[in-house]
Amino acid sequence: MKIGFKRLLKICSGMLFVLSACAGLQQQVAVSSVEGEKVITMEASSFKFTPNNIKAYQGDAVAIKIVNISDAGHDFTIKDPQGQIIQSVDLPSKKTVEVRVTLSEPGEYSFYCDKPLHSSFGMKGQIEVLRK
Repeated sequence: MKIGFKRLLKICSGMLFVLSACAGLQQQVAVSSVEGEKVITMEASSFKFTPNNIKAYQGDAVAIKIVNISDAGHDFTIKDPQGQIIQSVDLPSKKTVEVRVTLSEPGEYSFYCDKPLHSSFGMKGQIEVLRK
């Protein structure tokens, strides 16, 4: 069976669209306090951060403990509400990395994996920062 290039391209584009549509935000999770410190534990897996929808408050200094359970290396990049990268760290396979950020402004802080196509497949999320 012979499939033409245009047809193959349409099939691949459709699959990419379906995969990206499945990669929405999860139920929102609040940052918790552990011994006075604001902490969130997150898993990085194949094309997904869990949780990927987090609520915090203006002025919170948050420790994000990211456990990469995947066999592949990933990245965690976070942007402030103006879209400026405030931190980007590598997430080696089967390792835990701690990222510390101060959420000084209210708004949406987006985060994602900047490896090729990873965020397109759903490896992204947000921290909604509310005024105190």
